[in-house]
Amino acid sequence: MSATPDDRPASFTGRRYSRKPRPAVLLADRIARRLITTSGIGGIVAVSLVGLFLVWVVLPLLRPARLEPESSGVSRAASPVAGAVAAQIDNYGTMSWSLLSDGTVVVQDLETGAVLDRSAVVPGLTPTVAVSGGERLVLGFADGSVVTAAVEFTTAFLEDSEVPPELRAMQPGQSLPRGRGLVTLTPEGQWRHQEVSLAPDPPVVLSASPLRLLDATVTGTGMMIAALDSAAVLHHRLVTWKRNMLTGETTARVRGGDFQLDPAEAAGFTGLRLNDTGTLVLLVAGNGQLLALAEDGTEFRVACRQDLSPAPGVAVTAVTFLAGKVSLAVGDSQGGVGIWFPVPTTDGRELKLACARRLHAGSAAVTALGASGRSRMLAVGYADGSLQVFNAANGRHLGAVESDAGTVRKVALSPRQDRLLIIGDAGRGLWRLEAPHADVSLGMLVRPMWYEGYAAPAYVWQSSSATDATEPKLSLVPLVYGTMKATFYSMLFGLPVALLAAIYTSEFLPRRTRTRVKPVIEVMASLPSVVLGFLAALVFAPMVEGHVVGVLSVLLVGPFFLLLGAHFWQLLPRDVAPRLAAWRPVAAFLAIAIGAVVAWRIAPALESLLFEGNFKAWLEGRVGSGVSGWLLLLLAPCAVLVGWFNVIRGDALLRSRGARWRHRELALLDLARFLISALAAVGLALFLGWLLDAAGWDPRGAVFGTYVQRNALVVGVAMGFAVIPLIYTISEDALVSVPDHLRAASLGAGASKWQTAVRVVIPPAMSGLFSAAMIGLGRAVGETMIVLMAAGNTPIMEMNVFNGFRTLSANLAVELPEAVQNSTHYRTLFLAALTLFAMTFILNTVAEAVRLHFRRKTRRL
Repeated sequence: MSATPDDRPASFTGRRYSRKPRPAVLLADRIARRLITTSGIGGIVAVSLVGLFLVWVVLPLLRPARLEPESSGVSRAASPVAGAVAAQIDNYGTMSWSLLSDGTVVVQDLETGAVLDRSAVVPGLTPTVAVSGGERLVLGFADGSVVTAAVEFTTAFLEDSEVPPELRAMQPGQSLPRGRGLVTLTPEGQWRHQEVSLAPDPPVVLSASPLRLLDATVTGTGMMIAALDSAAVLHHRLVTWKRNMLTGETTARVRGGDFQLDPAEAAGFTGLRLNDTGTLVLLVAGNGQLLALAEDGTEFRVACRQDLSPAPGVAVTAVTFLAGKVSLAVGDSQGGVGIWFPVPTTDGRELKLACARRLHAGSAAVTALGASGRSRMLAVGYADGSLQVFNAANGRHLGAVESDAGTVRKVALSPRQDRLLIIGDAGRGLWRLEAPHADVSLGMLVRPMWYEGYAAPAYVWQSSSATDATEPKLSLVPLVYGTMKATFYSMLFGLPVALLAAIYTSEFLPRRTRTRVKPVIEVMASLPSVVLGFLAALVFAPMVEGHVVGVLSVLLVGPFFLLLGAHFWQLLPRDVAPRLAAWRPVAAFLAIAIGAVVAWRIAPALESLLFEGNFKAWLEGRVGSGVSGWLLLLLAPCAVLVGWFNVIRGDALLRSRGARWRHRELALLDLARFLISALAAVGLALFLGWLLDAAGWDPRGAVFGTYVQRNALVVGVAMGFAVIPLIYTISEDALVSVPDHLRAASLGAGASKWQTAVRVVIPPAMSGLFSAAMIGLGRAVGETMIVLMAAGNTPIMEMNVFNGFRTLSANLAVELPEAVQNSTHYRTLFLAALTLFAMTFILNTVAEAVRLHFRRKTRRL
């Protein structure tokens, strides 16, 4: 039977209301549901798109390099530069010059191989040795003299009136010979004319005997030249040229000395290399034996003798310095290449070369090594005509090709590292190389790498430097470590304070006071991070530096006085304490203030007692032992352990005596128990610290170390104030949402407020408390300005609480503006952002899983 309008229930006013919602309400509900669903999906899509964008930017970093032949392929005709000892390609990749062993410089069209110019550095004389020292050629002769010559590509843009008619029909990108150079029509419609200029300097006499081996390095004071003659004498000279502005005459100023070698030993040397400063000469023999001579004042001394051969019987066939002239690439007869460089020693005088890595071996003996002048890219040519390209800093294999050029004698990389010229016995070949991010490899990002100047492999982040010759160090591990370090210390300070404050506010504070306190703490969340960072860096950090022991004393003694004040509060008569309940927060604050004053006053005495009067000297290990450090570390855990034992055993004592003793006597007994427990905690911490120190474990060098003004302690406190409002607000809301009838039932059963809070209120609110902690953790992980301003921003991996660090977010803020000009650096920073994004996503996923676990557990309860 259907209901009629008269069957609708009547209210107390006599009016009848329909139980069916009105169409407008249903429509509004449907629209709201669609909007909420769309907003939720849109948020998920937006976050996913951010992650996909980061992945899209980062993917080219790990894209494999491409090595392809140019359209002309390999020329099998007799090459005019078959005996080249040095070669170089211009910036535009259109022409090259080659230095032949007879002292002739041949200029060629890079694509076709056509000879554009041929000229001798010293007409009529054939050198005994010829090398290229950067932008200068160095030739040694039989009379013991050395001639240097500046060689460079000169560029000029022709006016329309200077362009001959035969060049006007050129297509953009086309090049044609003109004079001794090449004219190229650029895509912008300009005629670019390039030539090679050769300017010899006056000869410099080094010896009366023919020169066998030679190398040179251009420094800020001139050109350093090292030469070995046939009489086994090593000549080392600093040559500077001065030009007379009136006559135009150029004169050379020569300084240096000689070093006599053993003739039998010198006869076996096949290679000579001079380092970047010109103070270290490396002589390499065919059997792999190395003799290193270091400059010591005005003379040379033997720094070390070492075997560079990878195995007995393996010959060294090629050596060259990488960019920067610190790392030495050594090729051998088995096709292997080792990267060697000096490593620090204990006394600083002895020299030792370490093989940091070995590159992927080729199929034949190494016959040519070509190093880039702007990075650690290395091209390796082999006796069977094959070629491999590596990044020597991280060992990344960039490509391999097979050519018909015969045994490779010379390899040259263009300045832009986009072209590769090989010169072999059967011809020459040109290859196009596409490796824009060769400096980055997956191993470099996550594994320790052995860098120049380091005694062992290490995790290092150093993305920029003053020169291109410096190795890029792009390990993300120090940044992730710094992020976790900042998060750990900030949560160590902020999480207990926020959770305990939320428990106290919701369970012990009167409702009227709570309504005033909570908004004040929530307002703290509106403080800008830059303000907290500014205060931490310019106010708190200098203050802590001058009173380190005082600050540590306040942090340790303050909680003790708070608990001591609570035990004194118990001494109040039972009829007085309830009337003063509203003053408990004031009493707690007063106890903390008294504790801070007392701790500050006794800080000098504690410094004298524990750290022999100089805390910073103790941190550096110059005074004292590690017992004091262990006391600082173990005091809180020991206090928790003793407190737990006290609760287990002491409560039984109080319950057994409670029926016969009065309230004041029980309070005094509880106070005595607290004081004895405090002394027991200190004694236990000292005993354990003595045992650990006797076992040789010193916290200095690990948790403690050299003091730096902007350190993790400062950051932990500053970031703690940033995360406390978030954790406190969400935790307090979760605790308040627990039904009051649970509290009433617990209190009615005789439980105290503290027992009710711990055993009745906290378990149902655990999911909310954990969510609050994870939100605070996410804020700490992504914090930028506080870390940037107060942590020193140094990417080091130390757990030292008194040292700085660099986080992922701070690194992005510092380096992103200047990284726009460098594609590799730019994409590496996006990889750091992706790492931070992934860390936050994982933390949120884990937090949600744990929250759901606690929620299901609460429902079962």
